[in-house]
Amino acid sequence: MRGTVGVIANPIAGKDIRRLVTAAGHTSDSSKIDIVKRCVIAALQSGADRVLLAPDPHNLATRATAGLGGRTAVIDSVVHGSRDDTVAAASRMWKEDVGALIVLGGDGTCRDVALGWPDAPLIAISTGTNNVYPRFVDATSAGAAAGFVASGAIDIATAGRRSKRIATTISTADGIVDDLALVDLALIEATFVGTRAVLDPAAVRVVVASCASPASTGLSSIAGRVHPVDRWSPGGVLVRLAAGGRRIRVPLAPGSFTTVEIAEVLPLADGQRVEIEGPGVLAFDGERDRRIGPEVRVTARVEATGPLIIDVEAVLLMAAADDLFAEREGDDAQ
Repeated sequence: MRGTVGVIANPIAGKDIRRLVTAAGHTSDSSKIDIVKRCVIAALQSGADRVLLAPDPHNLATRATAGLGGRTAVIDSVVHGSRDDTVAAASRMWKEDVGALIVLGGDGTCRDVALGWPDAPLIAISTGTNNVYPRFVDATSAGAAAGFVASGAIDIATAGRRSKRIATTISTADGIVDDLALVDLALIEATFVGTRAVLDPAAVRVVVASCASPASTGLSSIAGRVHPVDRWSPGGVLVRLAAGGRRIRVPLAPGSFTTVEIAEVLPLADGQRVEIEGPGVLAFDGERDRRIGPEVRVTARVEATGPLIIDVEAVLLMAAADDLFAEREGDDAQ
């Protein structure tokens, strides 16, 4: 319904195995609860009629909204403690006609949201391990921007930008499967998925990146240190790795550097198709997900068909210009 802000907080984001083997930071449940609470209060203060939250096995949503009144609700659905919870929650938010969606997580969480709601009007707050797609955004500012957009006070068409995605088609003898990544798609030399995080740099064979910054961490940093691509520029880049190539130092995980060898760098135009040949495991946004055999054909293309990213600062600047911060009747001191 019009005026509804959605919130999805992934309780697992920022807690994977990389904390045992690298210097990756940790985002606690209490920190996530505080972030969600600030988002909710600010959204309601900025014109949202209600805030709809995704359930989770750690009860982050319920704990964050305790005592905030009747304009918040947690979706009534079964949770399984897996990434499917995020996909299902995003799909439900879509059906509920949520006007702005706040997501707490990393690149993998944002990908799961895009699988459930491809056109989501999104504010992605970094609480994951590798945070190329989401941003470090103040929670109060994020909630305020979401409230203004969801209520219609600020037109998302003027304050949102369409992000990119890597549209992936996997053709097997059993049929065709469509999938996506938001930041990077990689082929890993492996025979099983196992731990989803990519921990062995020597196993990386191909990386396709939609955005590639030398300041990022993760698989996209490989591309970012040989062929940077801005997150808003058309197209992307493909990098093939093999022994004997150009040697580059990259941080595949926070605080953990390794050397990779670059055999080929291929800039990609918007919509340009490339093929990836198995065998191996496909990793989407840094997480191993699908095993493919030598007979499987994978095509990928970078295109501007990802979620609509709400520019928080732009929304608040427009709100100030339109005097939307003026006190209204019924405002309280929350």
